[in-house]
Amino acid sequence: MGPSTMNKETAPVAYLHHFRPLAVGPVRAQEDIAAWLKAGLARARGGRLTAQEKRALALYDRFARGGAVEGRASAVADYGRRDWAKMTLFRDAGGAPWHQPALQTRMALYEKSVLALAGRAFPPGEPAPDYAIQVSCTGYASPHAVQRLAARRAWASRVLHVGHMGCYAAVPAAAMAAKLVRGEAATGRPRARAALFLAELCSLHLKPGAAADEQVVVNSLFGDGAIRFDASLAPRGPALALLDSAEELVPGSEEDMTWRLQDSSFHMTLSRDVPALVGAAVAGFVRRLLKRNGLALGDVTRFAIHPGGPRVIDQALKSLGLPPDAAPHSREVLRARGNMSSTTLPHIWHALLEDESVRRGELILSLAFGPGLTLVANLLRKESRR
Repeated sequence: MGPSTMNKETAPVAYLHHFRPLAVGPVRAQEDIAAWLKAGLARARGGRLTAQEKRALALYDRFARGGAVEGRASAVADYGRRDWAKMTLFRDAGGAPWHQPALQTRMALYEKSVLALAGRAFPPGEPAPDYAIQVSCTGYASPHAVQRLAARRAWASRVLHVGHMGCYAAVPAAAMAAKLVRGEAATGRPRARAALFLAELCSLHLKPGAAADEQVVVNSLFGDGAIRFDASLAPRGPALALLDSAEELVPGSEEDMTWRLQDSSFHMTLSRDVPALVGAAVAGFVRRLLKRNGLALGDVTRFAIHPGGPRVIDQALKSLGLPPDAAPHSREVLRARGNMSSTTLPHIWHALLEDESVRRGELILSLAFGPGLTLVANLLRKESRR
């Protein structure tokens, strides 16, 4: 699949603005989460550990000490508890083992939590947006949270959902929002606004009873996140001009990253080859995006790379011929919050917008990766609109 494009000669510029990160739960230290997962694995095995399980415990220790991720937020209170009798999600409830709570139990917590987050993302009394878009891949509920909110508040908004794209969803969602507000402008409504609400509860799907290396990596990397931002043609205040976006699939990589339903949870496949696949594909992908905008890599001064993990950032930067410190905002979000799936890149955009050392007019290249294996990118410019 080749990169998408737009007619930049006639299309007005859309802006991303009013970023509002939302707290999904307490941020817990990586060491504390690792200790909980280690205790959970030992409990699931009744204290009798195989060589693989002992290896898993050692991996948890290594990830806890590594420093790439130092904290993660979670809507699941269990990760802060040590009394197994007081767990809510991971509890002895009959039927399935405690460490494999039923999918409907996880989804009940997802639905309740995301509805509460949506209520905070759209405060009472705020004018209804023309479009309201929910983005998520870590839960399923229909009607979804923004639909329920729109119905309760009698909005006349068009309500949409972008689902199950994984970590890269913010880029196509923002492009869709930009297209919608440009379409409204073409019909005489230049002040139309699209509101995007992204919510990911990755920690619902951690597996304390699993010992495979791949699952230990997932358990050690992903956290929860939520954020709201708007897209319009006439924002006020700091904004990011969305200049272009692109998407490509890496041939032959369909099974290197997957996200599927299982009996008890959603399950991720994350191949060790993902960083190398990203590294091999990203340079040509970026070159094509920049070329059609009359730009070269040297014109870009800031980089927002989705931190699928520290090695993914490393490989992407190496492929582009950039130094390891070229994406500090990406590394800082990973350090403080872990990988929050689709909400991560908007948190990085927000950090760039808030950072006074990032000057007005600077070009920002965003990159994200997800199942497919899919590469997405957008080209942003920092603005201050009056």
